[in-house]
Amino acid sequence: MKMNLSRRGRLLGAGCIALLALSATLFLSEPTPSMAVDELMKSPSKYDGEELSIRGVVVNGSYDSQNLLFSLEGADYNLSIDASDAAIPQAFGEGLTILVDGTLVKKEGLWVLEAELLTVGCPSKYEK
Repeated sequence: MKMNLSRRGRLLGAGCIALLALSATLFLSEPTPSMAVDELMKSPSKYDGEELSIRGVVVNGSYDSQNLLFSLEGADYNLSIDASDAAIPQAFGEGLTILVDGTLVKKEGLWVLEAELLTVGCPSKYEK
């Protein structure tokens, strides 16, 4: 009898864990796929107010360390980044390829990505 209760308890525990794992996968959202600056800037109004993950190169001479503003460049377009609510990684620098997670907004007629997270790394890391 004691063995039966122990086995039932283990089965019940395993069932609860499986149910929790299934519930977690249903409620967790998929990570936002990254896109290049040029992809975004071809039709930015389509992404107005959305959380995005944008990759590009930090434009040389664009970093304002007091206001935490800089520009990301693609082949044809640039995008202004407001990093005032993000931590600036130690490895951050102009001329580097970075990934910026944030919300796209229009400020004073210009598209700005309000950054929440900056990631510095190898360019191939962000390719689709």
